[in-house]
Amino acid sequence: MKSRALVLGALAAVVLAGGYRAAIRPRAAPPSLYCRSGDPLVGVYHQSRLVVRSRCRVASGTVEVVKFEAYDGDVHVELRLDEGQSGLLSSGNDRLGGNLLLEIVPTDRARVPIPRVGSRIGVVGPLVDDTSHGWREIHPAWAISSGTIVPASAEELRRLRLLLSGAEGAAEEDDG
Repeated sequence: MKSRALVLGALAAVVLAGGYRAAIRPRAAPPSLYCRSGDPLVGVYHQSRLVVRSRCRVASGTVEVVKFEAYDGDVHVELRLDEGQSGLLSSGNDRLGGNLLLEIVPTDRARVPIPRVGSRIGVVGPLVDDTSHGWREIHPAWAISSGTIVPASAEELRRLRLLLSGAEGAAEEDDG
């Protein structure tokens, strides 16, 4: 009898505290099957400069720039967003011509295709504020709808391992 009273008391406390709706509300489905669980910034160099605004977002648009970064092995893609997605940008994105920056990290390059300039794509990944540059980006891009798979080279992966381990000076010395 006492255990039944305790259960009823606990339920009453949850209801009175306003947690009833939250306690029975089903969890919302992620916006894409490509959303990942766990740390959204796995494989990202200098994670501390990024502030996650949304664990997983979907965006679409036309690719305007594709650039391979030698330093950390990321591939930078500037995406001109389709109409109605301006909420994904910050005022800092004006420095990118109003584009959203996507970054494909070396550890994902064996499964995330690199799109061609001019192609229309969809992208999935965490939406972050880059506090070093002052703009918003999807970093890392977990899925891109079209492009060519270009795996990171052994050297790019080695350099990333050095950077992630904190051996930044060692990676810079290798540049000669």
